[in-house]
Amino acid sequence: MMTKRTSPNPADLRMILGDNLRRLCRDTGSISELCRTIAVNRTQFNRYLSGAAFPRPDVLFRICRHFKVDANILLERLDDTPQPPRPELAPPGRLVIDTHRPFDHYLLRDGMYHYWRKSFRQPGRAYCGMARITTEGNAKLWKGYDIHDIPIRAGFKRFARSSRYEGQLIQQFDGFVLLSRTPHSDQMNVTFFEYGLDALPDYYSGISFVTRRRLSEANRLTAIVMQRLPDGCAAWLRAARTCGSQPADAVPAYIRAALDRVPDRL
Repeated sequence: MMTKRTSPNPADLRMILGDNLRRLCRDTGSISELCRTIAVNRTQFNRYLSGAAFPRPDVLFRICRHFKVDANILLERLDDTPQPPRPELAPPGRLVIDTHRPFDHYLLRDGMYHYWRKSFRQPGRAYCGMARITTEGNAKLWKGYDIHDIPIRAGFKRFARSSRYEGQLIQQFDGFVLLSRTPHSDQMNVTFFEYGLDALPDYYSGISFVTRRRLSEANRLTAIVMQRLPDGCAAWLRAARTCGSQPADAVPAYIRAALDRVPDRL
């Protein structure tokens, strides 16, 4: 029997989306005019702003297109803090590696991905997240989002704080390596993916390692499985609703079997 997930839940994700929409609308002269432009009922749009409802996939597409953002506004709060200009060659969080080998993009297409791994800190639990893979020049880049099981503010019961991970993918003969980290952090994740998961061609399986000292209460190595999502907001929205920490037995059986290949507490 599948164990019910306690966090995060659709209400958490609706709050993230509502916060982001309110920030995007700050420079909008008239909400009514905005609603006419994107063909959304004003009352319904107010429910999106308050976190009471999710937009349909087609409405989300029009919102993203109007504000020139992507569907990651479902997962991560927009940052209002002005950031200093980033250097062209080495922006914070971006790993710049010259591999002298072009990436075979047909083996790992650009798009949105869904991934599962065992929790580094909570035995018996698994983590589900999303990532976007893009190509810039000769580099294959990764941007992932984690939703943590910690309150938004002290004393609150809502668990919707997120972190962004940026990195670069490097192709090998039998798979590819991901080197990633959070912006302004020296701690890194080193992940290796091999092609396919049993007979599932749109899946990739591997191991992920966190570069930190050994801690008795935390693991540093875990198995990981990644799935390429179909194009379109509907598939992305379904995946976003599953993001966060959950009991290991709530993960699909074929994913759980791959995660169990690496034992806890190595």
